[in-house]
Amino acid sequence: MAALPKRIIKETERLVSDPVPGITATPSEENLRYFEVTIDGPSSSPYANGVFQLELYLPDDYPMCAPKVRFLTKIYHPNIDKLGRICLDVLKDNWSPALQIRTILLSIQALLGAPNPDDPLANDVAEDWKKDEKKAIQIAQEWTQKYAVKKD
Repeated sequence: MAALPKRIIKETERLVSDPVPGITATPSEENLRYFEVTIDGPSSSPYANGVFQLELYLPDDYPMCAPKVRFLTKIYHPNIDKLGRICLDVLKDNWSPALQIRTILLSIQALLGAPNPDDPLANDVAEDWKKDEKKAIQIAQEWTQKYAVKKD
């Protein structure tokens, strides 16, 4: 396996030494380009008290192209589909090599706090959100309780 670029090593070290509040990103021992990520749902959102598992993978051409990130925890959100794919501008058209793993994870956490049904990936959820936001938020809270709350 090729040596990791210095940039990935630096970013990884910073994630470990200076973690982002509410976010953990741990590189896999088998593949240092693959991270196991957890993001706490923002307290003022329907995802509060949830801990969401994600996977993040740095492709060979990172940082020239965006990391691949997806939710492993089921979530009811207009910008995250059933496969866990995320509709977020910085993961697609607005990616810049100046961005870092931590920036992306903060953007994903912010997306949990501010769902955008006008740029949906899960059209059915976005429709629900637009038709009856209260009900959609209630479903999001139920899913969070069901799938994302750690059982002691």
